Amino acid sequence: MRTFAFFAALLAAAIGLPAAAVAQQTLRLGHNISTSSPYHLSAEHFARLVQERTQGRIRVQVFPAGALGNERDMIEGAQIGTIDLVVTSSAAAGPFVPALRILDVPFLFRDPAHARSVLDGPLGAELLAAMPPRNLVGLAWGDIGFRHITANRPVRTADDMRGLKLRSQNNPIHLAAYRALGAQPTVIGFNELYAALQTGVVDANEQPISIHVASRFFEVQRNLTMTGHLVASALFVASPSTFNRLPAATQEILRVAARESIPVMRNAADEQDRAGLATLRERGMTIQETFDRDSFIRALQPAFAEFGRELGEANIRRIQEAR
Repeated sequence: MRTFAFFAALLAAAIGLPAAAVAQQTLRLGHNISTSSPYHLSAEHFARLVQERTQGRIRVQVFPAGALGNERDMIEGAQIGTIDLVVTSSAAAGPFVPALRILDVPFLFRDPAHARSVLDGPLGAELLAAMPPRNLVGLAWGDIGFRHITANRPVRTADDMRGLKLRSQNNPIHLAAYRALGAQPTVIGFNELYAALQTGVVDANEQPISIHVASRFFEVQRNLTMTGHLVASALFVASPSTFNRLPAATQEILRVAARESIPVMRNAADEQDRAGLATLRERGMTIQETFDRDSFIRALQPAFAEFGRELGEANIRRIQEAR
């Protein structure tokens, strides 16, 4: 590094540029949602913090809306070093880092405050620590609220899930849960989801309210049920091949900037959830604010038993009992 800096300074002097301009590095950060989403707002905040705190030596260029590929593509890119940074869902990262799958158990969290206390606490730190052995660096946990079901027919009880062609991420916990409810989960990339709903390839979806609004799913879905069945946990991920080449002080700048960008993500999600319900109603969606939660829990009992065997019943209870 000292040798590089020495020659960078010589080159800068020769061509009349400040040394910092020669040493500048651009990191590519990808996510798969629109520029109005909490993902993008927090990613842009992160980019500003990194540029300021490195005095311009590192610039983060944000690529939204799947410009660098779907979530799986971007996570794989981070593993092999073709993408530097990703903001992604834990559900998409779970197939790469099995320890993260515990966050995908439905009806695990009571409310956003419960989920955030878990992610910000010791368990969240343990899950981040599980990522480097899988060739990923987890920088910080966030979330964009709870996921809710939309469909082309009302969903009030678990029986209403039967036969629904429900779009799902390629996550084994999600797929098992939706099958237990009698739905027909279909794995479709987020960037292909609007067209799939529009053409009837699937007739149901599940997303946070902010994403239903930002992606204009109200144009292709008629009903939303406030199931809150999953927390939409998200995280900043770095490529080890990029991160490990950085000086320790710069690594810490990235970690701190990621953590300080999480309130931007959460605040945007909370505000968009509040405003989003009104928007969805104005756009013609029927909002089912109550549903038969107990019927869902009963239908999921066989899946819960399997999740306990796979993920550890003690680990699940640890989350359920967290305050």
